[in-house]
Amino acid sequence: MDNDLKLIKLRIYEENRIEELLEHMECQYIRQVSNRYEAQLPEKFNSNNRRSVQIYISESLPCRVRSRSVSGIDIFGLVSYIVFDADDDDEIKRTLYKSKRWICERLGYNEYINGSYIPQEEKEDPLLWLKKLKKQRKRELREIEENPVYDDTILNQYIMLPHIKYLEEGISYDTQKEFEIGYDVNSNRIIFPIRNQYGDIVSVKGRTLYEDYEVKDIPKYRYFINFNKQLEWYNLHLALWYALEEKYIIIFEAEKSCWLSSQWGYRNCIAIGGSDISSYQVELLKRLLPIDTKIILALDKDKEKEDIIKEAKKFKKHQQLYVMWDKRNLLSKEKKQAPVDAGKDVFEFLLKDSKHRRLIV
Repeated sequence: MDNDLKLIKLRIYEENRIEELLEHMECQYIRQVSNRYEAQLPEKFNSNNRRSVQIYISESLPCRVRSRSVSGIDIFGLVSYIVFDADDDDEIKRTLYKSKRWICERLGYNEYINGSYIPQEEKEDPLLWLKKLKKQRKRELREIEENPVYDDTILNQYIMLPHIKYLEEGISYDTQKEFEIGYDVNSNRIIFPIRNQYGDIVSVKGRTLYEDYEVKDIPKYRYFINFNKQLEWYNLHLALWYALEEKYIIIFEAEKSCWLSSQWGYRNCIAIGGSDISSYQVELLKRLLPIDTKIILALDKDKEKEDIIKEAKKFKKHQQLYVMWDKRNLLSKEKKQAPVDAGKDVFEFLLKDSKHRRLIV
């Protein structure tokens, strides 16, 4: 059956029948945008997001439903979700045969219908009540509306060049270019975009250059576009592939830590954009990372043991958790230094040491 699925997707791609399938699924406002098709979910979903359903134009036909945080599926999974109301991985797998048949019947691919695959008869599951409870929790997370996204042209209003202040702090010209550091004349702030897991801009963050910002009652950081920060990991769209390859990921508090870490060759790093990890952020990592991926908490020096344990407990027992613990006081607590703030050598020592400091919560 696996070969059939590949052949069907290849044929849909080559015959350009994606739009036709979206129409059969009763999606609305269908349009092609760059390398994908976008559409609104059918009326039964009560969604008014016209960009919610997205199918990327490639031979594997990867799909996602933005407004429900459904990703990592292909065209068969999309049909299972929309047509057969399969809203978790287990249900999508169980309805795979039905989705295949549904697509073949509507596109006239009759030669693929009578395959050898026969769905197994479902047996009574004594843990069905528990699975339903988990499913309900997952559904609640999926029903959170994703942050609106903006075209990259939104950065045209800023001077998109590296800033001398960050050069003086050790962030190289190339690193600043890579992370799109710029300057906003009107607010006198260094700026950089916040991108979601797909690489779309959801906000722009600015750091004031006024040294007396506290006296002037000016926030050190501000977002130029309001968004739900709890839904995003900074740098995840770039770090994910490195984390999968290295089999560990580093969690910092601030975005700047990702810049220096990446500059030193450790690109499997993300930032909270604050100090508290949200339940949504936890679930996002669980969904994207294999269970054996090590998660290293690299919080700032001002965090006490209780603070670290509090954040670690949010992951429960689903991941291997480690911590950068500055036992030798190489960082300044008074300055609230992050693990990267004392230089590359200190960071590399803390990183190596962290792999022996597993958290059991």
